[in-house]
Amino acid sequence: MNPAWQRRRPPQAPMSPAAGIPNRSIPFDQTFRIQLLGEPQRVHRSTVSVSVEAAFTAVSIGYGVVPEVTPIDFGPPAAPRKTFLSITIGELAAAAENAVLNSPSTSTDMPALETAFRNGIRLNPTFAQRALLNNGAAELDNTSLPQLFQLVSSQRRNVPFLYALFDEGSGREFQNEPLLNIAGLGSSDGKRPFRYFAMPMTFPPRTTIRLDITELSDFRGELHVSLHGYKILGGEGTPTDTTDRRPRRRR
Repeated sequence: MNPAWQRRRPPQAPMSPAAGIPNRSIPFDQTFRIQLLGEPQRVHRSTVSVSVEAAFTAVSIGYGVVPEVTPIDFGPPAAPRKTFLSITIGELAAAAENAVLNSPSTSTDMPALETAFRNGIRLNPTFAQRALLNNGAAELDNTSLPQLFQLVSSQRRNVPFLYALFDEGSGREFQNEPLLNIAGLGSSDGKRPFRYFAMPMTFPPRTTIRLDITELSDFRGELHVSLHGYKILGGEGTPTDTTDRRPRRRR
């Protein structure tokens, strides 16, 4: 029995009826990019248009996410003979809370301190080596202390959202209601993050394909959704038409 990937290969390119020239079948992807804002129930709408060169046939759908990482530098106030090991958790918490409150890029309904510790704190890579000299006992200068740490975005293993596909030309919907991505596509950590369609979907030239995404979490970042498929060039009435239209001589 042939494996699934062989059974789902694009069909062999048909022959041009007049000229006998084989039409060219080429792999092609249609991709949507959506910025997730971390606002549950917010709906995003994105569209792509099928070019005039040929119809597009989608055989599968997949996705991935890119977390929004905007590090915020912070640290305890400058003090003499201060080392990494001498920084208390109270000093770290106060500095982190102050960094969240004074950062215009941080938008959340959680208290500032909770935001800082839920998302993540790390050593600033610029000063990490200096801070860890002598196992953290080296004295830090007044330049490195206020920037010794960074607040970073959380790295989520699963990013739940709802998705729905539409053919805006025909008004066709490809589901009775939006699908949960974990159920339909898999998780964003790479475990089955795609699926084959039960039947390939063919969209004629100039068709507009619409994707609706409904956020379900506080994850912030960029969502990439791709329709994987192919085009068969040389179809009648398209710019790649290979039909021989020269008038034939009568014998």
